[in-house]
Formats: sequence, C-alpha cells, structure tokens
Amino acid sequence: MVPNRFSDKHWRRALCWLLLSLAGVLLAVNALGLGVDVRVWCAVLEGSADPGTMFLIRDLRGPRAVAAILVGVGFGVSGAITQAVLRNVLASPDIIGVTAGASLGAVISIVGASSIPAILLLGAWRLPIAAAFGALIAGVAVLAFSYRGSLSSFRLVLVGLGVNAGLGAGVSWLLLRAELPDLNSALVWLTGSLSLATWTVIVPAGSIILLGGILAVLLCARWLGVLQLGDDLARSLGVRVQGASLSLLGISVLIAGAAVAIAGPVGFIAFVAPQLAQRLFGHTHPEPAPAALTGAVLMLLADLLGKTLFPVALPVGLVTSMAGAPFLAWVLLSMSCKFRAGS
Repeated sequence: MVPNRFSDKHWRRALCWLLLSLAGVLLAVNALGLGVDVRVWCAVLEGSADPGTMFLIRDLRGPRAVAAILVGVGFGVSGAITQAVLRNVLASPDIIGVTAGASLGAVISIVGASSIPAILLLGAWRLPIAAAFGALIAGVAVLAFSYRGSLSSFRLVLVGLGVNAGLGAGVSWLLLRAELPDLNSALVWLTGSLSLATWTVIVPAGSIILLGGILAVLLCARWLGVLQLGDDLARSLGVRVQGASLSLLGISVLIAGAAVAIAGPVGFIAFVAPQLAQRLFGHTHPEPAPAALTGAVLMLLADLLGKTLFPVALPVGLVTSMAGAPFLAWVLLSMSCKFRAGS
C-alpha cells in the first residue's frame, strides 16, 4: 500500500488556506468596487480606464483596500510572534503597550510638526519612523521592567498593562495641547481609521511590514517550534533562547509600529487573528503566516461591515473593538475553565 503522506491535518490546513485566500480576494474586489468585469480590471491595470475610474481606484478605494490588507498582515504577524514567543494568549502588542507606544510616537509627529519643523524633514517617512520608534521604546521599556533574569510572560503582561496606561495618558496630554487642525487629524487617526490612508504612508510603512513579515516567517520556521518545547530543551538543541526571543520580539515591535502608522491603533486584530488562525488551522501555537492571512481577511471584513452594517460609516477600529471584546471575554472564560479543570 502507498503511505498516505497527506494526513487529515494537512488537508484541513490546505482547505483553510484556500477558503481564507478566496474570502480575502472577494473582499478586496468588493472594496475596490469594480465587480468581476475582466475588461475593467485590464483597463485599470493598463492605465487606459476612464479618468473617473482611475481616480476611484488610484486615489480613493485602492489605498484603503491595500491599507486594510497591510494592517491586517502586520498586526497578525506581530500578535502571533509575541503570543508564541511568550507563550501567553494575552501577550499581544495592543495589550502589552507596544501599540500605545506607536500611537504616542505617531501623535507626536502629527501634532508636533508645527512646533518642531525638523519632523517635516522626514517627509513621507515621518509617521512610520515616529510610530516604529515609539513602539520600540515601549517594547524596550516593557522588557526592561519585566526582565528578572528571564522573560516571564505573566510579569510582562502586568508591566505592559501599566505601560499601556501611562502611554495612553501621554497621548491624552498631547491632544489637550494640540492646535485644532492637528487635533482633528489625530483624533480621526486614533480611532483606527483607513479613511486617511495615503500612498505616501502606505509605501514606506508597508515596506517595513512586508520585509519584517518575511523575515519573521523565516526566523519563526527556524526557532519558534523549538522555543515551544521550553527554554531548557531549546538550549540543549543549540538555540540561544534569549537572543532568539529578543530578535523575534524586536521584529514584532517594528511591524506593529508600521501597522499603527498606516491606520492608527486598530484594536484586537493582533490578539484575535493569531488565536483564530491557530484554532482554524489546528496548530499547537500561533504561526505568523496563517495569522497574517487571517488578519488581512478580518481587516477587510471589518471595513466592509463598518461601511454597510450601520446607519453611518464607522471607523474600522471601532468595529474591531466591538467584535474583539466578546472574543477576549470568551478566551478568558475558556482559560478559566481549563485552569479549574486542571486543578
């Protein structure tokens, strides 16, 4: 008999990849609003479509759709890395303060441009650099305050919650001192909105997300499975646990900062996407690639629901927060039930 090399587990994962990819394509086509007319798509790709259609795709719907995909990929990869490395469901960038640090850096670049002209010299890279730098500072602070000879996920989450609150207070203080035009831009951005996404921000921030995501997938394929076995066993297999963990967390922080730069602090995608992907694909721990695809689909779906499900269009961050809060409650309830059953 010929051995069955493609088990039920592989069929399940292949089916999940196919269905999620198909859902992502359909949602992206819907976001662009061109339907399925091949001739229209060819004309747009060739640049020969009428000016109205080109403006619609190039300047209005195109940036929004691409931003949704990139932000979903960025938050999905970042959340999967932090949850897997720290082996804690709650260790996602928006819970441990990384997203809040990126928000603080981005708000400084928005409201401080009038008082600090040097910020304008960065051009299109102003917002991505500020957000990535803010996320990096927040990540370093959380690690520094929680490190006691080793990385404890429980201690890191507690410290992250405190850092998150402190950075949120810093954002509020900046908003109180901001001028009215800058204040309006910052408030819209802080809701987690795709409406302000432009190519000038998408290109640099998206480059960070894509390059960081590819590097993360390659490194996770090498280290992540071994790190799940525990620090002692990972060391016995030749993995430098602290170096590998810090490298992966550093990449996660930069990707999260770039995602925040595009659409603001979109809540719960970094938390929900890795957990949902893990359950769909049947993995033992969050994996960056499935989480990236799941995050992109969730962002496109949230954008669609925000535009169609309510009497007025809602920012995507508000939709993800409304859907993510019950998911968080369900995960916490499941963890509590498992703990009680184990005890």
